[in-house]
Amino acid sequence: MLKKIIKLVLLIAWMAIIFNFSNDNGTESTKKSDLVITKIYQVITNAEPSKKQLKNIIDKYVYPIRKLAHFTEYAVLGILLVNFINEFKILSIKVIIISVILCMLYAISDEIHQLFSAGRSARILDVFIDTLGSSTGIIIYKLLNNKSMRSKKYE
Repeated sequence: MLKKIIKLVLLIAWMAIIFNFSNDNGTESTKKSDLVITKIYQVITNAEPSKKQLKNIIDKYVYPIRKLAHFTEYAVLGILLVNFINEFKILSIKVIIISVILCMLYAISDEIHQLFSAGRSARILDVFIDTLGSSTGIIIYKLLNNKSMRSKKYE
């Protein structure tokens, strides 16, 4: 029972993190994206870019970085959700389907939530990216979990 509670708490905490990101207004969200791009550039190049270089780098990479962030945050959500649902001993394919549908519904609700944050909008593309990310996380989890179960069976 404690295991289920811990998994549920982790899931809810991650959903709250996603909600919090969506709660940022357009300016705050842009600042966070720009900061991430700047830090990645500094780590890769071990250099401090000029303002002009930084603007060019941000303009070039802001879109893919933001979409990768969507994909990644929902991949984590998918893993946490399927990990929690697995506790209920539902057939494997049903766990996958239920997990994908719930993640997709959360992605839709997240985009709707953004409509109420100044300077933000809802994008159907983001729902697709979020669903793809969560589906990828779910599949990775199931593949690793199945491999782990098989190896335990032979021990």
